[in-house]
Amino acid sequence: MDTTESQMFKALFHQSASPVSVVKANAPHFTVVAVNNLYKSTSQVPVEDIIGKPAFEVYKPWDAASAEQFLRLRRGMEDAVAKHEAVELPILMFDAPAADGKPSERSWWQITIAPITDSSGQLQFLKCITLNVSERERVKLEIQAAREKEHQLNEEMQAINEELASTNEELMTTIEELRVSQEKLAQLNNELEERVTARTAQLAASERRYRNMLNALPQIAWTTNTKPEVTFYNERWYEYTGLSVQQTQLLGWREVIHPDDWQNCVDTYRTIINSNLPGEFEVREKGADGIYRWHLLRIQPVRNEFGINDLWIGTATDIDEIKRLQQQKDDFISIASHELKTPITSLKASLQLMDKMKDDPSKTMMPKLILQSRKSIQRVSTLIEDLLNVSRLQQTQITLNKTNFILSQLLSACANPIAILGKQKVNITGDVELEICADEHRIDQVVTNLVNNAVKYAPDSECITLHIEQCDSMVKVSVIDKGPGIPPDKIPHLFNRYYRVESSSYHISGLGLGLYISAEIIKQHGGEIGADSKPGQGSTFWFTLPLCD
Repeated sequence: MDTTESQMFKALFHQSASPVSVVKANAPHFTVVAVNNLYKSTSQVPVEDIIGKPAFEVYKPWDAASAEQFLRLRRGMEDAVAKHEAVELPILMFDAPAADGKPSERSWWQITIAPITDSSGQLQFLKCITLNVSERERVKLEIQAAREKEHQLNEEMQAINEELASTNEELMTTIEELRVSQEKLAQLNNELEERVTARTAQLAASERRYRNMLNALPQIAWTTNTKPEVTFYNERWYEYTGLSVQQTQLLGWREVIHPDDWQNCVDTYRTIINSNLPGEFEVREKGADGIYRWHLLRIQPVRNEFGINDLWIGTATDIDEIKRLQQQKDDFISIASHELKTPITSLKASLQLMDKMKDDPSKTMMPKLILQSRKSIQRVSTLIEDLLNVSRLQQTQITLNKTNFILSQLLSACANPIAILGKQKVNITGDVELEICADEHRIDQVVTNLVNNAVKYAPDSECITLHIEQCDSMVKVSVIDKGPGIPPDKIPHLFNRYYRVESSSYHISGLGLGLYISAEIIKQHGGEIGADSKPGQGSTFWFTLPLCD
């Protein structure tokens, strides 16, 4: 199951209108592996006492009657395992024991058990849908009692009519009895009206709870009728869109959906509604900040007790980050192909020229071709090493070989190649005697990357400063240049994998992995890494490491 299917299954599982639990098909234990949100909110047993426990150790009988009901439940689950088919149990009735001075309470439950198989058809789990039908059964009992009462009253009326045929005195008695009966009927009618009023209030409370559940969702959620007309938006809608209730009623989705996505959104939505089946699609939705972000819209029908769709629930999940990462991956593949192709092409050309002059090598041309070949091979090697480092970091395969060393000496070694070229001056300032315990090779890799970046991205900076300072139990190293600086909106992404700062004024080769690898190395040392910059005022890249114990 891919990520999208997994997220959809999870959303549907937790949006179920009934409490649902999933148990392993490991009879006779039936270990509980998952329960949905509605099950958690209605269960009197904490969820941590349910998950991972055998079902019949979590729920145990308290008397002979409850033991019989649990036995029926167990047999139903065993039947589902044996037959590999859904089992709908007869209604189970429980009389909860009295507690804390409260009388015992009777409840009725409709339980449906459905097998869940894996891709090879092997039975793995049982899905138990537990529906509390106590209110329905109580109403049935009340109706039955009312009918019996009505039957009794009819018999009394018949007796009265028979007595009317005898004497006037008996007639007067019958009239009085009739008056009493009418009073009883009036009282019964009042009781029924009160019951209807109470039931209406319960339904209103149920609707409030239902809306509260939608408001608790982290996604945008709404409900529509079958027309379809939106009947409710959760609070996340108003937070994300910035629209008021009045603006939502006036403008609604037309104001939020990207104009290029609007017609497709309308057509797809209508298709889903007309199919009476769940559906999903992607659109761009405008936030309160005016920025459009990609969202995954899921539409789910809700059926009443007659199996008719009379309500639709929709959710909109922000997938903009997923879309951005997908685009980053595609960009990386394109960049990697280009970056690898360039040195390989150069190497191929050099080798072809050397092959042509192998019988009569030129003393001036051959060394240049060899040097160019070495540079091309070194560039390919560097790119491959970056990719391998990322792979090792992801799999935590890099082992740190920590030793004690003077930090300023490492900085000086890293700065020597720059000083030899003579294009820029490198100054080392601060506490040059500080000693740290770290993997010298890995820290050299980090410093070299930061210094090389300063040289590449700030070519006009005459001086690059490497500053060392102690901050409590940590040492902070800063690489400071006086280059063009970095735009503020790009700084939060500098240490992301495959991210490269692009500019119209220059082009720098690379895969966008150097800062990501540096950040992971510092993180494994227990330190932090960051950058500070203002356009036109240069940049400072820094990292911290623990001092020697």
